[in-house]
Amino acid sequence: MEDFLVLERFKISPGSVVLSGRQVMIVILTDGLDVIACPVVNAEEAIHRADCSLEWHELVEAGLTRLDVRCRAIPCRRKTLSLRAIGCVGEATRSRLEVLARREQRLRLQEVPKTHLPKRKPRHVGKKHEAWLSEWSMKSRREAGLRLD
Repeated sequence: MEDFLVLERFKISPGSVVLSGRQVMIVILTDGLDVIACPVVNAEEAIHRADCSLEWHELVEAGLTRLDVRCRAIPCRRKTLSLRAIGCVGEATRSRLEVLARREQRLRLQEVPKTHLPKRKPRHVGKKHEAWLSEWSMKSRREAGLRLD
C-alpha cells in the first residue's frame, strides 16, 4: 500500500512520460518503488533494432514538444523518487512498447555467452607442422632435393 501511495504522490503509472535527469523516458511497468521505462531518443541517432517510431499525435498527447524523436524499447530500471512526470501516453502505445521491450530483453538474454560451457579451441591450435630432418638439420623440401656433388 505504501508503494502505491509513493507512485500516486508522484503521479507515475504505466504510460507516464517522465524525466530522469535529462533523459525523457516512457514508463511501461511499475515494480514496487522502481519503474521499468524506455528512453526517448533523438531521431538523428543511429537506428537500433529496438527503436519504435511514435506518431505525431502520440507525441503531442505525451506532452512532448519535439516531434523528431522515437522510443528505444530497451527496458531500464529507475527509482521512482528520482523521476518527474511530464506527460502520459495512451494504453495502446504503452502496450506496444511493452511488447517490444520484452522482445528486446529476450534477444539480449540470448546474446550473452554461456560461461559454464568450455570454449572450443580454434582448429589450428595443436596441429603439428612437418619438418624435414636430415642429419640433425632442418631442411625444406627444395633443399632436400639439392645435391652438391
